Amino acid sequence: MNELYLALGDSLTTGYGVGANQSFAALFYRSLLSSFPGLKYENLGVNGLTSGGLITLMSQKGVCSLIAQSKVISVTIGSNDLLATGKELLSGAGANIDLTLGNLNHNIMLIGGHIRAINPFVLVMISTLYSPLPPMNKQSRALTQELLKTANHSIIRMARENRFRVIPVAKAFNGQEQLLLGPDHLHPNVMGHRAMADLYIKSIQLP
Repeated sequence: MNELYLALGDSLTTGYGVGANQSFAALFYRSLLSSFPGLKYENLGVNGLTSGGLITLMSQKGVCSLIAQSKVISVTIGSNDLLATGKELLSGAGANIDLTLGNLNHNIMLIGGHIRAINPFVLVMISTLYSPLPPMNKQSRALTQELLKTANHSIIRMARENRFRVIPVAKAFNGQEQLLLGPDHLHPNVMGHRAMADLYIKSIQLP
């Protein structure tokens, strides 16, 4: 019997800025325990992790074993793929947006297929991406929003093809950045992680 909640992803999963115990993953796990008292918890979040890095991580035998044992998996990935390109846009330097988005789309599809091949029945929940950039001028903001729109479309399409649940973090954070992000304008604060956890809890309660 699968009795594991596995958290995969980047600094959102690690709880960077608020601590592991206040991360959305830890909060979500504590909620899951009310329904699954024997559920175990493994957090494999890595600060700065890219989609390519997650593929490498999931290729490890031990991680494959954890995926196979999981009842629930959460995934936060993609922000670091976009961050370097976004910073280039902010600085006025040239950025190969098509290459970035193409690689991200390819990797996301591989991630989804890999998890589903290992565990056909696990409930997988993946977050959409909010802007991983500080406040910017109108032109740069428009470019960044287009970047996010395309990236999130890839996440949603992959989720549909692999029967993952999409957690609408981008929608929840849109216009609430000052309230939900920490001083670096990149990572959620305590309220931001609570908001993410609430989205995950609400989603798992759906039929």
